[in-house]
Amino acid sequence: MPGPAPGEADSDLVLMAALVKRRPEALATLYDRHAGLVMAFCLRVLRDHAEAEQLTLDVFHELWERADRFNPQRSQPRTYLMTVCRSRAIDRLRRRRSSQEARGTGGDGFGVLDGRADPSAGEPLDGLLQDEQRARIDAALGALSEPERRAVELSFFDDLSHREIADALGLPLGTVKTRIRRGLLKLRDGVLRRERGGEQR
Repeated sequence: MPGPAPGEADSDLVLMAALVKRRPEALATLYDRHAGLVMAFCLRVLRDHAEAEQLTLDVFHELWERADRFNPQRSQPRTYLMTVCRSRAIDRLRRRRSSQEARGTGGDGFGVLDGRADPSAGEPLDGLLQDEQRARIDAALGALSEPERRAVELSFFDDLSHREIADALGLPLGTVKTRIRRGLLKLRDGVLRRERGGEQR
């Protein structure tokens, strides 16, 4: 992703400050400057032009309504904008999956039966919904690295495909598959260790 043009980042900071003061012309300028980038990302993730257009508008509406949440010490305006965009795109995919499952058109909830999980990783999530397993699963998830945990959660809890996760996170497909595979193996081992520990008590 190309960086901002010289001087553009500083200008964006001024515009973000103007948003906090509720100046609509600042929003219009930011929209003209970055809407193409946001739209392209939304379209790549959602693969639906109408949805991507609506989400682009939603992202800039959120930028307007919550401009005071932007912290210039933590990121540049464009980085912040794309973080909001990525988060909302994932939310939209989650709602789409929930709707599909409600209609009976979704997968098995964990992606094992429809090819989302890597069979070579085994089935470490068997029995995940059993009450006695939940604490062990949560503890094992907490032991994963943040990138691995996020990839596993998006795949198995939010039922996103590997390609959808790659698009949403802006990562190569191979990287996503590797993170999920490693995360599942660690998760399986962590759950087994905790099960054995429980049996010994």
